[in-house]
Amino acid sequence: MKFKRKLLTLFLGIGLIGVSISGAYDDWTDDVVCMWLDMRPTNEGYKAEVQKRGIGCEGGKAVAGAAQTNKTTSTNKKTTASQRASSSVDKEIKIYDVAFSPEVLEELLNLVVIPTDYDFSKHQLAKNIKDIGCRFSMTRIQYDVVEEGQIQGWNIADGNINIKGSNVEFGKRARWYMHGLSTDPSYFRDEVNLRLTENGHLVGKMAFFLLTTSQGELPRNPQYPTFSEHKRSTPIDLSNINNVSAKLFIDVEDWAGAVMYVSSCKYQ
Repeated sequence: MKFKRKLLTLFLGIGLIGVSISGAYDDWTDDVVCMWLDMRPTNEGYKAEVQKRGIGCEGGKAVAGAAQTNKTTSTNKKTTASQRASSSVDKEIKIYDVAFSPEVLEELLNLVVIPTDYDFSKHQLAKNIKDIGCRFSMTRIQYDVVEEGQIQGWNIADGNINIKGSNVEFGKRARWYMHGLSTDPSYFRDEVNLRLTENGHLVGKMAFFLLTTSQGELPRNPQYPTFSEHKRSTPIDLSNINNVSAKLFIDVEDWAGAVMYVSSCKYQ
């Protein structure tokens, strides 16, 4: 019994001490709390009271909003650090505007896009069992003189063509007469993508030299006009190969184009 009384007395004493201490903090002003914290900065009770009240202490005095200021300062420091990092990254990225001349731009585009690409799916192509060989010639036609066009009396190209199924190839004797780059025979061999339709038209794209390059002038790059089922054309008569006399119109520019004559065809 005496032991129990001693334990009860001990517990009551501890409780009274806790109440006494708690009551003391509650009665203290903010300045008093800061004063004691200034004198005993390592005291956990004073530090906890300051934190609970959300105040700041400077020189033993309470500073209103100091805790909030500290938080804001910390946030601002983080923001500033982030901005500096972003600014550092931005300084490493530089964008410059580059202006290309039309000639250079055209060459760059030609490196990416094959200029003779053409979609033949919209046409009904010929299905010839036998290969056909024909003669051809091309003459320039100008529309800046008369509306229907004025056909000039000299050839810009001539030679032979071979038709295999619907594929159209130019033979070894095909040549341009426009000088400059047109004298390179590879244009007729490597930059032609033409097909023959079942109604006798040539469709597709190919390297084309509409203008003559005179001596001393800069080389003229070829154009790549689209061969279409032109409404003015007289197509190749596949039902009468031995008597073909075709006249195919080719639109190149607003002011001029060409007329391609196909004749002397025979099975090979």
